[in-house]
Amino acid sequence: MARPRRRAGEAWLLAGSALLLLWPALDNGFPLIFSDTGTYISQAMELHLGWDRPPFYSFLLLALDWGRTLWPPVIAQCFCTAWLVRRTQSMVFPESGGIAGAVAMALLAGATALPWTAAQVMPDIFTSIMVLALAIMVLDDDCTWLERGALMAVIALAIAVHLSNPPIYAGLCLTVLVPRAVLFRSRVPWFGVLAPFAVGVAALIGANVVASGQMSLSPYGSTFLLARLLADGPARAVLSRDCPGAGWALCRYRRDLPRSADGFLWRAGSPLYRAGGPVRLIGQTDAIILRTMRDEPVTVARDAARDFVLQLTIFAPGSGLRPWRATAAATIRRDFAPAAVRALNGSLQARDELRVPLVMLVVDRGGALLGLAITAGFVGVSAAEATLHRLRTGMWRLIDARLFTLSAIVLLALLGNAAVTGALSGPHARYQSRVVWLAVLTGALTLQRVYSARCSRPISTTT
Repeated sequence: MARPRRRAGEAWLLAGSALLLLWPALDNGFPLIFSDTGTYISQAMELHLGWDRPPFYSFLLLALDWGRTLWPPVIAQCFCTAWLVRRTQSMVFPESGGIAGAVAMALLAGATALPWTAAQVMPDIFTSIMVLALAIMVLDDDCTWLERGALMAVIALAIAVHLSNPPIYAGLCLTVLVPRAVLFRSRVPWFGVLAPFAVGVAALIGANVVASGQMSLSPYGSTFLLARLLADGPARAVLSRDCPGAGWALCRYRRDLPRSADGFLWRAGSPLYRAGGPVRLIGQTDAIILRTMRDEPVTVARDAARDFVLQLTIFAPGSGLRPWRATAAATIRRDFAPAAVRALNGSLQARDELRVPLVMLVVDRGGALLGLAITAGFVGVSAAEATLHRLRTGMWRLIDARLFTLSAIVLLALLGNAAVTGALSGPHARYQSRVVWLAVLTGALTLQRVYSARCSRPISTTT
C-alpha cells in the first residue's frame, strides 16, 4: 500500500513542479517566444530547411501541437525538466521525500532562469536537461530499463535539436567519463552514453545529406564563427588588408560591415545577404576564416578567451522578451489556428508588456553566483581530500562520489557551454542562462548534504 501511495505522491509532485516551471507562460497568457521560434515553427509546417538550424525541434513542435496551440510543447518541456530535476535529487538523496522535492523546485522556479527557458518555444532547455540525463545515466545504477530508455531518448533529442549540444556532450564524455573509467576504475555504461550521441549525430548528418547533399553536422555553421571574427576585429583586418585582390564577394562591402555579429547574421540588408547569402558564400567564408587564423592567431586566441570569460559571466532570465512581430509572431499568425493567434495577440509579450521583475534579476544573479561558489568549493575540497587519502593509502576515496561527480559534470558543462557559444559564436545572456541554473541545483544539494550530515552526527556527552 505504501508503494502505490508513494508513486501517486511523486506523480502529483511532478505535475505541481511542471506547473511551477510554467508560470512565466501562464502569466504571459501564451508560451514565451523568441525570434528563432518562427523558424522552428515554419521548418516543419512550411517544409523548408533553414541554413542555420536543424529541423528536429520543428518536427517535435509539429508532433505535439499540430498547428493548433503551442501549449503542449512547453508543457512537455516543463514536465521533462521537472522529472529530471526530481530524479537527480532522489539519486543523491534516495531518502528525500516530497517536501524536499517541492522546496527544491520552488527554489528553481522562483530564483533562477529555469522557468523562463523551459516555458519558451525554443530548444534551449535541452542543453541543461541533456547534462542531467547524462549524470543520471552514469551515476545511478538503480535506473530501470524504462528510465534508461527515456534518458537515452532525451540525450539523442538534445543532440539533434541544437548544434551547440554535440560538442558540449562530447566534451563532457572526454573530461568526465574517460577519467572516471581509467583513474577511478568505475563502471561506465558506455552503450547508454554513446548510443544516443551516435543517433543524434547520425540524424543531423542525415538531414544535411537530404537537404544539401553534404555529409556534415553543420554545412554552413562556420558563418557564425566568421560573424564573431568580424565583430571582434581580426577578420575585418584581413578583409581590409587583402581586398580586393582576394576576390571575395564580401570585399566590396568591407567598409559597410556591421559592428556586431548579430547585425552581420540577421540584419535586413546585411553584407552577408547582399554578397550572396550564407549558402552561396560558404566556400569563401571558410577561406576568410582560414586566412584569419593563419595571419592573426594571437588576436583570434585572445578574443576567443575574452568572449569565453564574458559568456561565463553574462546571464539573465527572460533574455529577449520582445514581441518579435516581424519574425515569430508573423509565423504564428500565418501558420496557426485563429484561436492561437487571438491568444498570442492578447499576451503580455505581444503587447510588449512582459518584463522580468527587477528583484528576480537580482535574486537570479546572486543565487547563481552563490550556487557556483558552493559547487566549486565542494568539488575542490572533495578532490583535495581524495588526493590526500590517496597519498596516505594509495587508493582514491571520495566522501560523496555521486554528488562530487554530478557537481563536476555541472561545472564542466558551464565551461563547455561558454566555450562553444561564447568563443565560437559570440556572448549572449540567453546562452549561459539556459545552463547556469544547474549550479543552483548542485549548490542546494550540497547544502542539503551538509545539513543532513550535521543532523546525523552523534551528540557527544561529557561527564
